[in-house]
Amino acid sequence: MNGADAQAATVASIANLPRPDDATLRAYLLNVADTICRKLNTGLQGDAPLRLRECATIIARVAQHLGAAGAAPDALAEAAALSATESAFEAGEELRGNAGTAPGNALERRVDAPALQFYLQAHPLGGPRLRVTEARLIPGGRCKVTALVRQSGGANLPAEFIFRQDWQGGATDTTVAGEFVLLQLVSSNGIRAPRPLLLEAAASAVGAPFILLEKMPGSLSGSLFTPPRSATLGAQLAQQMGRLHSLPADKTHAVAPAAIQRQELEASVAGFRVMQRTMGIRSRVTDAAVDWLSDHLGDAGTETCLTHNDLGFHNFLVEGETLTALLDWELAALGHPAADLGYVKPFVTRMLPWPEFVNRYQQAGGWTVDPHVLRFHTIYNAVRLYGLIMQARAAMVAGLVNDVEITVACADSTMMLLHALGNELREASA
Repeated sequence: MNGADAQAATVASIANLPRPDDATLRAYLLNVADTICRKLNTGLQGDAPLRLRECATIIARVAQHLGAAGAAPDALAEAAALSATESAFEAGEELRGNAGTAPGNALERRVDAPALQFYLQAHPLGGPRLRVTEARLIPGGRCKVTALVRQSGGANLPAEFIFRQDWQGGATDTTVAGEFVLLQLVSSNGIRAPRPLLLEAAASAVGAPFILLEKMPGSLSGSLFTPPRSATLGAQLAQQMGRLHSLPADKTHAVAPAAIQRQELEASVAGFRVMQRTMGIRSRVTDAAVDWLSDHLGDAGTETCLTHNDLGFHNFLVEGETLTALLDWELAALGHPAADLGYVKPFVTRMLPWPEFVNRYQQAGGWTVDPHVLRFHTIYNAVRLYGLIMQARAAMVAGLVNDVEITVACADSTMMLLHALGNELREASA
């Protein structure tokens, strides 16, 4: 059997995907239980709060048994019995504390509304009459604190805006300061992105650096692997990508990190291998992907443009059949246009045929990309995303991060990502 046949055999069985270990499952359950108790259990009537607390306690009890050596096979039944009274909620709280993921020790995303109000009252955009009437965390932006803020009395701020702040629990080392200058560029050049309003690049009474952004219309619709089944939205995404990739180099080089060079790319792939060995889940698909990348570094290409690097419907706002905004620009960089094309390829084909997508992309100013280069970046970006998820997963299992959106990414997105990666590797080996 030659190398290509061996690789094809390795990834042929997509059903044989890795299973999380007990420590990971325990962390998943504890994050869910904490979310139920602390964030969903407000403003409910009747017996709903008690039912939620009971559900959370059952989950916490199962997590306790997963963490114990020689867990009893009837752990679920035992946990259900223990949750039958009001005192079970306190038992669940104790479990979460003993598990090392106590809310006081784990990083959670939050916004300090009084501190933000104090800051804005002293800022020219706000003024002494400003009152923050609401500051509510919103889904998305998993590596940053992202909140909808409503205010009254502010002199030069809209009644609603987006607050976005650096967060230690994120899996990246990016900063909102870099995102601010990128948004200034793209929002003024025909890209549907929020207009930046304010940058606080230093630590302040509000905490870590933050930016304020224009609130765009629309809502989240779908996720990275489950887009809305709309050819119209797919065509609009192609158009936006074409416009982004055609921005002049003299504008983009001043605001984005430099493109990765061949030597750095080789080191990056080697880093993937170390990451997989130290914190990845056992996965023949990932091992095969890293091997494939090592053998195909020459296919990376040399063209560069401004790339978003996280273009998925978990980062888009949609209103009906209109793609209203591309969000979360923290990973944007100078790179090969195939980086974005390869990132969207696994899910865009559920919306419209790939040749049609590419045609609309090129009509909007996009590049012509060699199929071998596209495949390299499709696989590279899948492994890159897998690595980010594994970093977040390690922090969660260690009790450093308590965030249900990160839990969903680790528990659900990992499996779908490996499935898509296995399909791409199988095609590459055919």
